[in-house]
Amino acid sequence: MANEQTSRVAKLWLGDDGIVRIIHVPHAEVTLEDAKETMAAYLKIYEGKRRPLLIDTQTLKSLAREARHYYAGEEAARVASAAAIIVGTPVSKVLGNFYLGLSNPQLPSQLFSSEDAALAWLKGYRE
Repeated sequence: MANEQTSRVAKLWLGDDGIVRIIHVPHAEVTLEDAKETMAAYLKIYEGKRRPLLIDTQTLKSLAREARHYYAGEEAARVASAAAIIVGTPVSKVLGNFYLGLSNPQLPSQLFSSEDAALAWLKGYRE
């Protein structure tokens, strides 16, 4: 399927609603190289339009500082319109807060504990 890709640490697909889902594999430890690989996978499915991202970090073990800065930077802001980050575990909440607080993302980003709330918020960022 052309609108589904995988990287070492995540599965990505473009939903019928125009929102890209990024689900991390259990216990993923995301490095800068992983972040770049995931971005390359995203670029294969985004169809040239800035898209909102639903990012599920609940099973993530760690996110390297360099990866956080890469995801929060200009390259991501050029190709994505917003990021809703699903957190559920204490670890994912800490990682999410680090991302938002220390990385100062270049695109609208918010933490959510429910997928439904995240999707409702993202619908306002479809182009």
